[in-house]
Amino acid sequence: MEPLAYTTRGNGIESVHYGSIAVTDNQGNILFYAGDPEVVTFTRSSAKFIQVIPVYESGAVDRFGFSISGQAIMCGSHNGSPRHVAQAKENLGKIGLTESQLKCGVHPPAEYTAKGLLPHRDEVFSPLQHNCSGKHSGQLALALQIGADPERYLEFDYDVQQQVFKAVCDIYEMKPADVKIGTDGCSLPNFGMPLKNMALAYANIVSGKTKVPGREKVFARIVNAIQTDPFMVSGEERFDLALMSALPDKIICKVGGEAVECVGIADKGWGFAAKISDGNTRALWPVVIESLRQLGVLPDDRLSFVRKFVRPELRNYRNIHFGDVVPSVKLRKA
Repeated sequence: MEPLAYTTRGNGIESVHYGSIAVTDNQGNILFYAGDPEVVTFTRSSAKFIQVIPVYESGAVDRFGFSISGQAIMCGSHNGSPRHVAQAKENLGKIGLTESQLKCGVHPPAEYTAKGLLPHRDEVFSPLQHNCSGKHSGQLALALQIGADPERYLEFDYDVQQQVFKAVCDIYEMKPADVKIGTDGCSLPNFGMPLKNMALAYANIVSGKTKVPGREKVFARIVNAIQTDPFMVSGEERFDLALMSALPDKIICKVGGEAVECVGIADKGWGFAAKISDGNTRALWPVVIESLRQLGVLPDDRLSFVRKFVRPELRNYRNIHFGDVVPSVKLRKA
């Protein structure tokens, strides 16, 4: 790892954020990097575009008639806004289940954080507002489609997650024994691997590279859903929606917990993966933006869409601007 960003206070540097970046083609060749492109970390929610693949390949998407927005929310870490809640509820209705079957847990909607709001003291939240409720609706659909017990859809050693794990190993091009298994914030299994493989998976998706007959069509359907309704993947005031709005039909991108971001660059067939070592997303966004600028992917005339993330302002509790988060990343050619 190496310094990728720093924070200022007045005219001094106060903190430094270290991390790593990998940019690969669909053959796994590292094209550009910073820090250690082979550092092992967890995919977290950046894996959602891969975890949804068995939902398509099982026939569940077509059997239950999920809309484009319904497919997009299966790939998302959404804000828990009323529109997101309605879509997650619609997905469950299509498979004849209710929010009581969701095992993602409950938390205050991400919309609150994104908009700087605080919950009311007596407010009660629903699993539908959990940022992963869309993904879980897809996993439940997969369980029903393959005749598995939907009560067991979380279990790593059971049919549903074994299908997901097989897709993960295929698309990230990892041997099963080399993948670290952990539990994600939403209680589904999650996967640890080298950063370069996380980039490779996104390169495979946007370029349609696969050894599985017909899977390239699934990749295309996933990309179409994400690009058609990126709001369902993210939400207002969120980075992923802003970046996909800046580059419509040119990229797919997905944040992951503990400061992970993956981007698929369609016209180049490249994958990009970044990890901030301390897990602080305040450094992640400016690092991703500056990296995409250096790669020639994000031109200056599109920066208005991501303006608040370019060099985030730091403010105190009296709203006094005392510093900034400043990217210092310099990508190197491999």
